[in-house]
Amino acid sequence: MNKKFIISIIVVIVLGIVSAKSVYSLSENINKKNTYYFLQLGVYDDMDSLSKDTKNIDDKLVLKENDKYYVYVGISKEKDNLKRISNLYKDYGYNLLIKEKIIMNEEFCINLEQFDKLLKNTKDLEESKKIMAVILSSYQEMVLNYII
Repeated sequence: MNKKFIISIIVVIVLGIVSAKSVYSLSENINKKNTYYFLQLGVYDDMDSLSKDTKNIDDKLVLKENDKYYVYVGISKEKDNLKRISNLYKDYGYNLLIKEKIIMNEEFCINLEQFDKLLKNTKDLEESKKIMAVILSSYQEMVLNYII
């Protein structure tokens, strides 16, 4: 083998590594930017048990994932907002979890930023609950029912 061929192979390998790192870094930045927190109320095997267990919860988002029904009662970019909202549901005996999810709908994300500001500035839990109801409804309309 000649030197030019070996040098060409080394250059191609180095360029491949640099390109892969750049793409991975860009992907990580996009994921961080589009990472939001969902306040999970519970996971259910069927709609009957979900309905029975959450009958007192009016505002909720139900997502079917991996043959299970996940119930969420909040979405925010800020964990502190969801921690405050979780206090509303602890009175009902629910142990809530905060889960990370990626949302790629830019319009919804922009709206959520505005709602997050409202949530952050309100001290009234009932008012916070109303704001969260609008967020959940918006997610349903803008993300789940979004048709191109």
